[in-house]
Amino acid sequence: MNPYQISTPRAALVIAAIALTALTIGVSVVAPAKMDSGTAEVRTLAAQQTVAPTPTQAVIIPARIEVIGVREPGFISVHVRNVPAKRKQQS
Repeated sequence: MNPYQISTPRAALVIAAIALTALTIGVSVVAPAKMDSGTAEVRTLAAQQTVAPTPTQAVIIPARIEVIGVREPGFISVHVRNVPAKRKQQS
């Protein structure tokens, strides 16, 4: 019996898939983690210049909203089995 030998195109596709997977993970996870996000002075300067948001008053006219819902009655089909009633055996 001859042992199974993988064909060359299939092996090349497997290697290419593994390489592209590693490249995708490297670009989407490792590279952003290694990038320098700036110096500490830039971050502290940005933190000092932030302004707290002020609450805004909103008026709703009318102040009361009524929701009225009407539902039409629906029928539900139920399957009923005809089971004969149990009777006592006659002796």
